[in-house]
Formats: sequence, structure tokens, C-alpha cells
Amino acid sequence: MTTYSKWGGTRAALARAEDRQAAETIPAAGPAPVAPAAVPELGTPEHIEALADAETAQAARDLEAIEERVINGDESVTPEQVEQVRGLARFAHLRREAAARKAEAQREREAEERRVATLAEAQRLMDAAPKSAVYEKLAAAQQAVKELREAIHAYNHGARAAFDTLAGTPEVAPAPFDPSIPNPIGFGYGYPMGQPALWLDGVNVLTLDENGIVKRSLHQA
Repeated sequence: MTTYSKWGGTRAALARAEDRQAAETIPAAGPAPVAPAAVPELGTPEHIEALADAETAQAARDLEAIEERVINGDESVTPEQVEQVRGLARFAHLRREAAARKAEAQREREAEERRVATLAEAQRLMDAAPKSAVYEKLAAAQQAVKELREAIHAYNHGARAAFDTLAGTPEVAPAPFDPSIPNPIGFGYGYPMGQPALWLDGVNVLTLDENGIVKRSLHQA
């Protein structure tokens, strides 16, 4: 029986395509490269589909050619040869459908890998500055404000006790107050405008403004 060269050409084309597909999965000779994190089994989805498209197109051309030979009166073509080429064309079509499913599965797998990687990166970014650290600092700030208020209370208590000690000793006279002259220099007490004062180098240090100091500490932080 005469062998139909076009059919042989189709098998050769499929074999060459499969060889190219396999070759792309085998690293070239030489130093082994560092493998990427995820290597597609048979290349990208687009490559898988393009390879199958080429096989399908070649099989269709082969079938068209042998049918054209029959139409043109080539009596050397047998029915078996036509059916063989038609079978290969059908087989190429089935391989194209398989390639489409494989490519889609790979796209879904890669999309899932990107989704998982994105979630992991987002979690890493969150973990780098956790909310718990904020609340720890908040607790420390609240404790610092509490201690600041306690220090102010202690100061005001001590300053008032100092004023009472000075005012309760007849031998210690209050400093006179005259709005037209500077406040008394040194340490003492008095009653400017009828209000008690504890003088320290011209400044009334009897009472610290607790809320004002706390607000100032927050604004300056």
C-alpha cells in the first residue's frame, strides 16, 4: 500500500511539537539555574494553547490537502488514508480541548497562588505594626499621664504646706504687694490682690495648673 506523505507529515508535525514542548521543560546544559518559586508544568497557559492551536491548524491543512487530492482525481489515495488523516485531525481537535482545560486549570492555580501570596503579604504588613503595639503605647501613655498628675498633686500639696508653714509663723512676715513694682525676689509668701501666693524669685509657685500641664504635654508630644 502506498504511504500517504501528508499523513506522515502530520505525525511528524505532532512529534516535533511534542518534542518542542518537552524540550522547554528540560533545563539547558551548564550550571543549574536557581529554580523559581513556581514553575508551570508545561509553560504558560498561553503557550499551551498556542501549541495546541498550531497542531490543530496543521492537521486541518493536511485533511484539506488529501481531500483536495481525491477531488482532483488522485486515484492513489485510499479511503483508509483519508480516514487516517481525518482521525488525526479529530485527535488534534480533542488535544486542543484538553489544552484549553489544562490552561484554564493552570490559570486558576496561578490565580489561587497569587491570592494566597497577597493575603500572606497583607498579613505580614499588618503583623509588622500590630494593633496590640498601639494599645501597649496607649497604656504606657495613660500611665505616664497618671504619674504626671500624681506629681502635680504632690507638688501642689507640698507648696501649700510650705505656704501654710510660712503664713503660720509670726516671725515670717508676708511680702508686701505693690502692682507698681516687681514681685518680691527670693522665697516668701504674701497675699497679692487678697489671694495667697508663694513667691520664688518673683514667681507665684503656689499652685500648678494640672489640666493645663497635661494638655501641654499631649500637644507637645
